[in-house]
Amino acid sequence: MSHVPGYSSARPFPDHRQFVRSPYGTPTNPLTPKPKRSRGLGLFGMIIVPSLGIGAIAVGGEYLTAPEPDIAVQSGIGFAAYGGTDLALVPYDRSGSGDLISSMRHEMFEVRLAAVDLATGDTEWDVRLSEELSWKAAVVAAGEHYAYLATDDGLTILDLADGDVVTEPGDIPGLEGAQAVSGAAYAFDSGIGAVVALDVNGGVHTIALDALEAAPADADTTAAWSGLLFAEGSVPDIGGMTSTEALLADDESSVRLEPTAAGSLGSNLVLDGPEGQRALGTRVFYEAGIVLDQTALVSSFTVEIDVDELIDDMLEDPAAAGQNLWTGLGTAAAGAGSGHVLVEHRTEPGTEAYAMHVIDVATGQVTASTATGSRLGRALTGPGGHTVVIAAPEGSYWLSDLVVVAPGGSLKRVEIGRD
Repeated sequence: MSHVPGYSSARPFPDHRQFVRSPYGTPTNPLTPKPKRSRGLGLFGMIIVPSLGIGAIAVGGEYLTAPEPDIAVQSGIGFAAYGGTDLALVPYDRSGSGDLISSMRHEMFEVRLAAVDLATGDTEWDVRLSEELSWKAAVVAAGEHYAYLATDDGLTILDLADGDVVTEPGDIPGLEGAQAVSGAAYAFDSGIGAVVALDVNGGVHTIALDALEAAPADADTTAAWSGLLFAEGSVPDIGGMTSTEALLADDESSVRLEPTAAGSLGSNLVLDGPEGQRALGTRVFYEAGIVLDQTALVSSFTVEIDVDELIDDMLEDPAAAGQNLWTGLGTAAAGAGSGHVLVEHRTEPGTEAYAMHVIDVATGQVTASTATGSRLGRALTGPGGHTVVIAAPEGSYWLSDLVVVAPGGSLKRVEIGRD
């Protein structure tokens, strides 16, 4: 081509090269694309993870903030000895599920029985008896192997080794078909060493300790328990009782609270015995009462009362007449068998707080004391000399603790149902 002025000569185009790339390569050199890594949780994760977090917070909050269940010790406490260990058998109500873990192990309402080692305060076992809202149980007696419970469903027999039910109500041979569905139909006759049971037809039966079947009672036993057992009615509920005077173990000596002055709220403890009167220490107790022993589940004593004489005494000196009548019923001071008396009193005049002191009768010294949130419940003494008293924790009205007073005068406080 000739050169034309003003124009550059034509140049050939450069060679064409393949610079375009594809994730799939070329037909001659195919490629497999690498899988993409997820850079987030995705829609599923965005929904599930926050939900799990909220659930964890809720569960943790429930575990940390859930209130403890309400515990109320029933009055039907009994004693047993198993494998060389002295036990208190304590029925109690448990209301409320508590935290998450507790709610998995417990129902909303339970009646349970705890076996407490009286020497250490440890709980040996704790078993569920019922899931009913209002249901009573009381220990009638215990042998070497079995405990006999009067319940609102009838008589139940438990194994002392672990609390397992051996015989359900209505299944006791000799009582089947005639067992009274009543907690008031059973008692213990120490004279013959047997549980006595009243059936729905009025027949009296006996079950020897550690036996699992009943037999008809003899005429003397039937007569002795006539009018004391009932085919209808709940287990007796025995509340706490105090008095300004109580008998000691010899049934002759007594202790009483004497006001420090006429009309005073403060009192001193005085012993009245064969050698005369003497003060038991110098401590002043406010609005005090001597704790009375209520070991017997069913009272079998009888009292002859001259009504005319009682009326005359009441007109002359009501306080003395009432006290004489009360003493005539055989009231004794709790702990007197081991040489102690228990005094319940307000910590200060006019306050709501209470306390219980253990007083040595020989010396008048206070050997132990504990604060309580309200007046005491039932007090009873076991064969080994331990006295147990139902009490409320400080600042509470629930009778949920068991105070165990040892024969030597020391005490332990057991929180029932919180293990």
